[in-house]
Amino acid sequence: MSRFRSIAPATLVAIAAVAAGMLLARTLLPREGNDAPALASGTLINPPRPLPTLDFVDHRGQPFGLERLKGRWSLLFFGFTHCPDVCPTTLSLLAETEKLLADLPEAGRPQVVLVSVDPKRDTPEKLADYVQFFSRTFTGITAEPGVLDEFTRQMGVPVAIRELGEGQYTVDHSAAIFLVGPDGRLQALFSPPHQAKLLAEDYRRIVESAAHSL
Repeated sequence: MSRFRSIAPATLVAIAAVAAGMLLARTLLPREGNDAPALASGTLINPPRPLPTLDFVDHRGQPFGLERLKGRWSLLFFGFTHCPDVCPTTLSLLAETEKLLADLPEAGRPQVVLVSVDPKRDTPEKLADYVQFFSRTFTGITAEPGVLDEFTRQMGVPVAIRELGEGQYTVDHSAAIFLVGPDGRLQALFSPPHQAKLLAEDYRRIVESAAHSL
């Protein structure tokens, strides 16, 4: 995409993102239960895990806490607006996934949330322009550096600033996608490489299984 300026070699960023996702999968996830739905591309977090405290601001400048994730399903992705390829690629895939799930009732469709890992540059105004390029329904959130560091630490999401020289830097981060249930708990993790079709199919399986367990 010509809209996004490359600030680091694409190959290095992709390798770092995949490695981070593998690390996250090893350190975060318990084994799946026998009654769990079979997934094509995701791994269930069984039992679902409570989220850490959220004290963020969305791209409209409004507070974004845990209550904004309750009452509906959500897909969370960690990224930043200066990301050269992993983030725009993943957000494009999530926009495609959104279209594949458009036949579901509105309450059953997931909201997509980009958690910025670059609070220095990602202001709410910057996030608004960025996330809505991919979909008008997407939400971008940011927080003070200390708040973000604590949230990513508790989530088990690797984030590292990499200096590029001349005052420039990039952010290496996990490329995983998290699924949060209507109760505000982590339900599943999707590690790269991602495919919209498989992500949408797994989402349907998880939501259907959750409905049957009520």
